[in-house]
Amino acid sequence: MAERTDLLRPPEAAFVSGIAVKAVDRAIDEHVLPEGFSVLDDGRRLTPGACVMIAFYYAAADTFTPGLRKHILTRFEERLRHVEFSQYSALSRQNWTLDEEYWSVDLAPFLARTACGYERLREAEAEVSRDAAVMRGAEVLRGTRVPVHDVAASVGAGEPIGRIRDAYPSLTDRQIELAVIYATAHPLRGRPRGTVLSAGIRPVERKRVPRKTAG
Repeated sequence: MAERTDLLRPPEAAFVSGIAVKAVDRAIDEHVLPEGFSVLDDGRRLTPGACVMIAFYYAAADTFTPGLRKHILTRFEERLRHVEFSQYSALSRQNWTLDEEYWSVDLAPFLARTACGYERLREAEAEVSRDAAVMRGAEVLRGTRVPVHDVAASVGAGEPIGRIRDAYPSLTDRQIELAVIYATAHPLRGRPRGTVLSAGIRPVERKRVPRKTAG
C-alpha cells in the first residue's frame, strides 16, 4: 500500500472510532480488516476507512454474527479504501446503505461519528506543541508551559475542573478538554498517572467589590 499521511496508530484510531485500544488491536489480530486497511511497518497504523469499519463491526456485535459483519465490510471495502475525512462533506451526500432480503445496513452514522472524532483529534493536536527549550521538551498546551499529560491525568483522577483551573489559571475549559483528547489518543508509556495537583491547592474565592460612585 502506498504511504499515506493520515494513518492512525491504535490509540488514535480507538479515539476516532469510539472504542477501546484493545478492540482495535483485536480487529487487526483477528483479521477483521481487509488487506490494505492496516500497516504493520514502523508500528501498527490504520487508515481512516479502517476506523469506520471497526466502529461498525463492534457496534453491530449484538445484531450480526462475526461472519456477516465481515461480509458487510467486504461489500463496502472499495468505497472505504480511499476515504479521507477531509472530504466528509462530499462523502456524507453519498448513499451508504446496503440492502439485502432480510436486513439493511446504513454506514452513514459510523462515517459521521468517525469523521467527527478525527476532527476533534486534529483540533487537540493543533493545541499542543513541543520545544526542547520548554519544560525539557515535554508536550505542552500551546502558548503555555503546562504539560498536556499533567492536565489530563488530573482530569482522569477526578479533579474538579475548577480546581484544575486554579492550579493552571492560564487555561480555559476548552484547553482542558482538548488536553484530555490529546492524552487519550497519545498516551504516555507505562501505568496511567494520578493527579499531579498539590494537596495544598484550594479553590480561590473571588469576591466582587462594588465600585464607589462620586457624589
